[in-house]
Amino acid sequence: MAQSELFTCEVLCQLLKQQGYNVVGKAVELEDTVQQIRTKKPECVILESEISGQQSLDVVRQTDNSEKRTKYILYTSKPDMRLVAMAMQSNFYGFLYAKDGLDELYKCFQTINTGGYYYSPGFLALMKNFGLNRLDDNTRQQLDRLSQREREILRLVGEGRTGTEIADSLCISYRTLANHKTNIAHKLNLDSCRSLPRYSINIREYL
Repeated sequence: MAQSELFTCEVLCQLLKQQGYNVVGKAVELEDTVQQIRTKKPECVILESEISGQQSLDVVRQTDNSEKRTKYILYTSKPDMRLVAMAMQSNFYGFLYAKDGLDELYKCFQTINTGGYYYSPGFLALMKNFGLNRLDDNTRQQLDRLSQREREILRLVGEGRTGTEIADSLCISYRTLANHKTNIAHKLNLDSCRSLPRYSINIREYL
């Protein structure tokens, strides 16, 4: 349990224990959070975005292991939509809003325990207000196939950059860019490179 406020952290830990959950650690600071995850290797981490801000993804990268044993739940009260979009492409399996009740937390546990992804009603409403679409499992799997460079190219395509502009900004040849685009279209199961602009615009928040 990683929360920015000690009182909230203590209360949530006690409530979880009362429901039979084994709380192996709690933290209110970023460094302590990373250290405890590394040493205790919990099955699940409830990570409040306010404790780490944009570093939330770094926490996942620093503590992730090849077996993907630890699953992360993002808990937020002051959402950063860019962070949320990036988290949905990382090892986060659950997404909760601070105004959600405890029942949503329990439902989240049950869902991610079976390998699913959970978006609470409060979180979905929040996304809708910000014009952010839910990332479906199929699209998530498609994007997972792309390399970091391919994601960057797809993002630039979605911004309306020309091929020459993209090649120049990435310091690569136009031919190399064309090869990247072909590979991207293949990995995304698209008919041709001509479909890349429309696809990238639809998922631009996640690139």
